[in-house]
Amino acid sequence: MDWKERLYIANNIYVAYPRFKEILSAIDDCHHFSDLKDEPECLFLKGETGTGKTTILKSYAQAYPRQETPYGSIVPLLSISIPSPATVKSVVSKLLWELGDPAYDKGTTSNQTIRLIGLMKECEVSLVFLDEFQHFIDRDSAKVLKTVSDWLKNLILDTKVPVVLVGLPEAEAVFRFNSQLSRRFANRHNLSSFSWSNDEGREFRTFLHAVESQLPLISSSNLAQLEMALRFYYASDGVIAYVMKLVRYGTHLALKQGQEKLDFPILARAFEKYVKADKFHKSNPFITDNFLLDTENYPFEKQNFNKVEATNQRIQPKKKKLKASDVLHK
Repeated sequence: MDWKERLYIANNIYVAYPRFKEILSAIDDCHHFSDLKDEPECLFLKGETGTGKTTILKSYAQAYPRQETPYGSIVPLLSISIPSPATVKSVVSKLLWELGDPAYDKGTTSNQTIRLIGLMKECEVSLVFLDEFQHFIDRDSAKVLKTVSDWLKNLILDTKVPVVLVGLPEAEAVFRFNSQLSRRFANRHNLSSFSWSNDEGREFRTFLHAVESQLPLISSSNLAQLEMALRFYYASDGVIAYVMKLVRYGTHLALKQGQEKLDFPILARAFEKYVKADKFHKSNPFITDNFLLDTENYPFEKQNFNKVEATNQRIQPKKKKLKASDVLHK
């Protein structure tokens, strides 16, 4: 493979770790269990930015592609990202556009909704994804939330199609405005970032191992080795999006330099370019061990510190050991 093909592989790494699989299974149950019920089974997925919510939706949607037939479009899975600022009309318009309605933005909200219901039936829609649902919360209006909750409840009742809502944790506030809608979305899941303290980093290190198994590099980068995993966890706070930024840009740099592994210098550059701007208060963990002094936020054991420090001394000039007070005043 040439370097472009290898870079494509790095940019498309996908790891279905246990929590991903659990949520994918829940969506599948919601999708197909609804066929056996009078009222569709709906689901709400919340999580902070970068935890992989949209990746889950894309992964599930791959099994249900759009089909064009002589009789029209078949859209088994209707998926949109809610625009901002969000209104019911903007959401209906986008759903109609996704279904191919040439007059998607024409008519009143009521008329558009009637067309949407008809098109969903014609296109054999069996599941709806509404991503970025917190954009309704951004409007900060009780009236808006009441309107959207009533509209969504009626859409579910009229179409008998299950809906998966996806958004930041604050999106859950919409259920306070409609008890019937809340009951329909009683199936709720939270996709959180990795936690080191819960299992001493085992799940996170397993994830890094799975990522490295897909890297298009010849030599081992030892991403799941304790020392490297500690640095990755501090750099990313356990958020998948930051881990993958480090891995993808690091791979780009490695291939560009003719190198076959992700080492500290490469990852240090990746951190400065793609992570530091969001985490400006942090030291670069691929250059220094200072992060291990932050025991309040990162409960790494003392024995881990000794191991990492000893390894780091082999690649850097020996530096004066900083006290916690020195770090706090930087």
